[in-house]
Amino acid sequence: MNIVRIRVRSNFNARKIESKVDDATFRSLGHAGGTIRKTAIRSIRRSKRPSRPGTPPHTPTGHLKRVVRYVVDKEREEVAIGPVNSYARTIWSLHEFGGNVRPKPRLLKKHKFTVGEYGPIRRSGAMQRDGGGRFVRRSKKFARVLIKSEAQARRVTRIVDNENAQRIADSKKQRHYPKRPFMGPALEVQRHRLPKLWANSVRA
Repeated sequence: MNIVRIRVRSNFNARKIESKVDDATFRSLGHAGGTIRKTAIRSIRRSKRPSRPGTPPHTPTGHLKRVVRYVVDKEREEVAIGPVNSYARTIWSLHEFGGNVRPKPRLLKKHKFTVGEYGPIRRSGAMQRDGGGRFVRRSKKFARVLIKSEAQARRVTRIVDNENAQRIADSKKQRHYPKRPFMGPALEVQRHRLPKLWANSVRA
């Protein structure tokens, strides 16, 4: 019986393998972020009416759909998915988790108007109702008109002051936002698919 001895040398490049694993993780996190983002966007309906509490929020203009993004952090090996605060503000987090908030008043610029300037005159229109359906104030919309008299100038100045006082008073009232989650449910819908995104992701 002849015995043949063979010597084999192998070169294990740990750094190269780690680099490929990192690249695969980055790609897979991107796929996961894109998948969850798409699911969340599809759950948001475009409508002027608010959604039922416990269901994804509605968007009157489609803006909320457009600001849902995802970004992959390669160093931390994580992906962040959701509306960008600089575009969507922070109201989306109130929809996701619910809660109370005191809105920041948007004040009109204070100014003493004079004849010859243009100033705001409240438009007559639909009355505003409170939660109980009672009329509380007229339309919040304003039209700008040319001021032709001192009396009109005083009136316009008074309108701005009164409107700002009303907005400050309104901002002191807490508003309650029931939960209307859309990111959490999107994750749950796609959770079973996430492991498949990593399968065979490391390329030689």
